[in-house]
Amino acid sequence: MVHFLGSMTSKDASVPKSIDKSCPRAPWQPVSTDVKRVGVVVTEDQVRGIFNRFDANKDGRLSKQELKDAFASLGSRMPGFRAWLALQHADANGDGYISEDEFEKLVKYTLKRGYIFK
Repeated sequence: MVHFLGSMTSKDASVPKSIDKSCPRAPWQPVSTDVKRVGVVVTEDQVRGIFNRFDANKDGRLSKQELKDAFASLGSRMPGFRAWLALQHADANGDGYISEDEFEKLVKYTLKRGYIFK
């Protein structure tokens, strides 16, 4: 019997006997909608630690690339864009870096975004 795309019925789409039907990753298993994934909101101390960790050259300033890497580790969907926005928000002297004097503004900006560790 030849089946064309779109013509398969649920009877035709049976799972072969050699495959373990209890496998949780199996595509034929229904997706449970009652499972809730709970995350933990990132704290101020964690944000400080993350930015300090991503100061790659340890010069006390964060470049756009270092900010991008830090936002990526926080789970930002667009870390490059977020780094650019952070620089626009916190870089008071416009030198393209977040210095120690501007660090508090960066931390407050990041906390307002509401990042969550899952």
